[in-house]
Amino acid sequence: MDEGEIKDPALLELARVIERLLLLSEKRVLPVVEKLSERVEANAEESRRSSEETRRNIEFIIRQQAQFTSDMQQLRESQANSERRWERTEESVRALLAIAQSHEDETNALRESQARLTEAQARTSNQMAETDERLNALINVVERHITEGRNGGAA
Repeated sequence: MDEGEIKDPALLELARVIERLLLLSEKRVLPVVEKLSERVEANAEESRRSSEETRRNIEFIIRQQAQFTSDMQQLRESQANSERRWERTEESVRALLAIAQSHEDETNALRESQARLTEAQARTSNQMAETDERLNALINVVERHITEGRNGGAA
């Protein structure tokens, strides 16, 4: 400020007061501005860090989603394979049941056949016993006849 230009002492005093106020304001405002600047820089750094962390989180979520999708595809394939194996197992069980039924039918037929054979054998044994009795009776008659014929023929 050029004091030579101001002629009025009251104005000159007012100009000096304003100049001191400006200097005082500068001294007070400058630290506030510096603190605000530091805060802005700190906030900018925090924002960059937050932005980086958000980016890393998004990348992590994308990787996890890709892994989840891959795992789901593997599970679907595994499920399809399991279903095919189950169908084959079901077919095999049905085939085994058919074989078991066939064996049961054959076993029942063999039992019936064996029962008939046992009955036939019993009849045959009875007939053989009767035949033995008749044969023995015939042998006895023949032996007597031979014995009597020798005895009677010699007499």
